[in-house]
Amino acid sequence: MSTEKRDYYEILGIQKNATTDDLKKAYRTLALKYHPDRNMGDKSAEEKFKELTEAYEVLSDPEKKRIYDQYGHAGFGPQGVDWREGFGRVRMDFSDIFGDSFGDFFSDIFGGATGSRQQTPVRGSDVEISLSISFRDAALGAEKTINISRLDDCSECNGTGSRGKKGPVTCLQCQGSGQVQYSQGFIAFSQPCPRCRGEGSVVPDPCPDCRGTGLTRALHKIVAKIPAGIENGNTLRIRGQGNAGRGKTPRGDLYITVMVDPDSFFHRRGADLFCEIIVTASDAALGRDVEMPTLTGKVKVSVPAGAQTGDVLRLRNLGLQKLNAYGKGNLFVSLKVELPRSLGKEERIAWERIRSLENLKNYPNVKKFRDKHS
Repeated sequence: MSTEKRDYYEILGIQKNATTDDLKKAYRTLALKYHPDRNMGDKSAEEKFKELTEAYEVLSDPEKKRIYDQYGHAGFGPQGVDWREGFGRVRMDFSDIFGDSFGDFFSDIFGGATGSRQQTPVRGSDVEISLSISFRDAALGAEKTINISRLDDCSECNGTGSRGKKGPVTCLQCQGSGQVQYSQGFIAFSQPCPRCRGEGSVVPDPCPDCRGTGLTRALHKIVAKIPAGIENGNTLRIRGQGNAGRGKTPRGDLYITVMVDPDSFFHRRGADLFCEIIVTASDAALGRDVEMPTLTGKVKVSVPAGAQTGDVLRLRNLGLQKLNAYGKGNLFVSLKVELPRSLGKEERIAWERIRSLENLKNYPNVKKFRDKHS
């Protein structure tokens, strides 16, 4: 007694007016759930996987969908649609359904990939290091010579990995495809070849120095140019200074994460610099030109008469070079007024004279405080 075939829309859990994206999403979810590789030995999952794949193969093809919507299963004859034959005629785009990685996987399952797989040369891996520099080097830029450990072509075998310098030969087990096939029921699977580890080739006489890899590790001195204005945590890339690739493929890159030491006088926010200078009470009261350091030498800054602690002076273009942009930031100088901790005889007389002449109108905060609390 034959079992009546289920409705394709019911199998995928979608409506007849479902969009193409809805169809793909439904199939992707169910195919991953019932895939035999995830349900080893479960015949029920295997049958469900076969059933939903048949449903998707019909509904994803506009002509087959038209026939099915009009005639149902009868539109494909007494036996329905041969989904395996359908895959032979119509190549399903699994990369569109599952993404690149699942696309390759499902193409292998359904016979989309036959013969040798093209091996794409892979460049050498990147090298990552950290480098500590001074605040001044970060501000002004510098060249630093650094030591790195990286992989180079083996000098003994000239990078071939072979003692006789002939290099790798085609793997006989997978015939150079890097994959071996095996079957589980009606589905053919592929996996990386165990002999060549998916590379498609082997080295029959490995070099004793590099053990067949064609690569050995060595120390190198590299000159790194630190751009002016670089910030703590920024990463520099030096192309082609990473590890060598196997089989004479291009080198990877060198990535340098820069760690900037703090400065005792300056601190930064972006391209702007900030610092604090201390002036005497008379300098603040009368005003004065005060000499102070900058990143490029000493300059004189004019402290205005009547300056207060916390007042900020801006010195244009004395900040840091803007990274990857034109111009420099500014230097902001915060003032701190220091009063004498002790007085000599003549100083005391002078301060007493000053106090006798003080007008509270010139001390608005003092006047406000005294008026409030007197």
